[in-house]
Amino acid sequence: MSISPQFLDDIRARVALNEVAGRHSTLRRQGTEYTGLCPFHDEKTPSFTINEDKGFFHCFGCGAHGDIFGFLMRAEGLSFVEAVHRLATECGLDVPRQSPRDDEKARRIDSLLKVNELANTWFQQCLYADIGESAQRYLSKRGLDDKTIRYFGLGFAPEKGNQLLEFLSKKGVDETTSLAAGLVRKPDDNRPCYDFFRGRIIFPISDYRGRIIGFGGRSIKESKAKYINSPETEVFRKGHALYNLSNARTPGRQTTTMIVAEGYMDVIALCRSGFPNTVAPLGTALTENQIQQLWRFVPEPVLCFDGDEAGQRAARRAAEHTLPNLSAGLSLRFAFLPSGEDPDSMITKGDREILARAIQNPISLIDYIWSCEVDNRPLDTPERKASFQQRLNKLVSQIKDKAIRDGYFLHFKDKMRSHFTTRQFLAPPKGGGYSPSVRRNVLQTHARGHQRKGDPNHRERVLVAILIGHPELLVEVRDDFARLEIHNGSLDVLRSALLEISTKESEMDYQSTRAHLSDRGHGEILAKLFDRKEWNQTITERSVRPETDTESALIAWREAFAIHCERGKTPGLS
Repeated sequence: MSISPQFLDDIRARVALNEVAGRHSTLRRQGTEYTGLCPFHDEKTPSFTINEDKGFFHCFGCGAHGDIFGFLMRAEGLSFVEAVHRLATECGLDVPRQSPRDDEKARRIDSLLKVNELANTWFQQCLYADIGESAQRYLSKRGLDDKTIRYFGLGFAPEKGNQLLEFLSKKGVDETTSLAAGLVRKPDDNRPCYDFFRGRIIFPISDYRGRIIGFGGRSIKESKAKYINSPETEVFRKGHALYNLSNARTPGRQTTTMIVAEGYMDVIALCRSGFPNTVAPLGTALTENQIQQLWRFVPEPVLCFDGDEAGQRAARRAAEHTLPNLSAGLSLRFAFLPSGEDPDSMITKGDREILARAIQNPISLIDYIWSCEVDNRPLDTPERKASFQQRLNKLVSQIKDKAIRDGYFLHFKDKMRSHFTTRQFLAPPKGGGYSPSVRRNVLQTHARGHQRKGDPNHRERVLVAILIGHPELLVEVRDDFARLEIHNGSLDVLRSALLEISTKESEMDYQSTRAHLSDRGHGEILAKLFDRKEWNQTITERSVRPETDTESALIAWREAFAIHCERGKTPGLS
């Protein structure tokens, strides 16, 4: 549908953006702008602003940005056309008539939606009739009570005959429309049409507005296909639909979270257990379109997939579909269940608390990507490390947003240094590995500071000073220290003297090492390093100080050395 820019401008002139936004957040006027808490993400300090003169909103917290139509689309999950109609109605404007072709399409869609409603009513009647006794027993066995069955509008398609086709015909629905709705099928050999769903529990599938667009069917007997969905129609496209979206969108907005499970029964189980904000794709991997739909309601949906290999594959495909479309504030999170379990089985077994903890403590997309590549893969040779690096590069290069892409590159570089340097080259202390708090504190305060490049001259001083303050570390890093590129002549000579002394003296500490170096004529440069002389900022590095524990000093030295060797490179993992 084409809407003229002039008509959109008429709406903008009649409806104030702050009035529409004020229905979703308390706004305060500040000069020519309005500010308030962002309705699109949780925050305590207002970062949401509206510039009425320019006609746009912007959140400095999550990056949400747009005009009055964009606000309504994001806030209420409307399409652009629906947002235009909503605002036009508010200000008393008639939306320009569509073309005859658009009118015809609208009539076709309306007729398909009405047929689906008729069919859904009939499926529900069949479930509660005598013919639906086997289906009722099946649902009872699965733990579904009558309230749940009615809430989700479940029904039943009888196994024999063409009873739905006959029902629709009596209601005045012609065979062509029943075919177009995907409710019946026509054999290739011109035999009569037959019901598409037979002998199955029926799950009505709605769009986000609650209009029934298709159906899912679960066989209650042995069947080649346990689950089937309606064929593609003008109103139903499997890769665009999400089961239970119409019910989940309001609690999703309220909690700013949408849970994505794998199937119909998982959704029902989660909803019954206190997670009404749950949806599911229709038996396929989560598509880009479905992810975009979820982002209309919440910024970071949580994918809760089964703990088996199929669940892992589905999660991986969803992650790869998401990477190209990442933007400010919009991503995915992942909650994984124990192997062999799904939400339905866990709730049935009474493991609801374990399930809840997994959902409430999901991992981020960036950490999931890393774990997919690093877990269960040997990285013990240069070739395998290079392959690992290439895989990460290939994945991250798909991200279109440059700021996010560079952020992923830098994050993975840090992870690689920590993984290869700290884990591979450093022997962990007795009793376990380095604590996260130790590593985090050291990395925030050692030679690189808070920037990757920093001052290479300062880094040279720190690399030498750490080993003077902790000469016992030379056993661990002698080869790297010997090949270190040092441009300052005095420091280079000091490095050589330190290496020479360490070969002759079996036990050294800071005081004895400094005494030996001073005796060899290096007192002046030692004073610069340690006595707050010309290079007094060196001693401000905690890792340089002799009182720093050996573990922290070694982590810091390895990190500083890795950064020093790669300085000047642009974002990337190579």
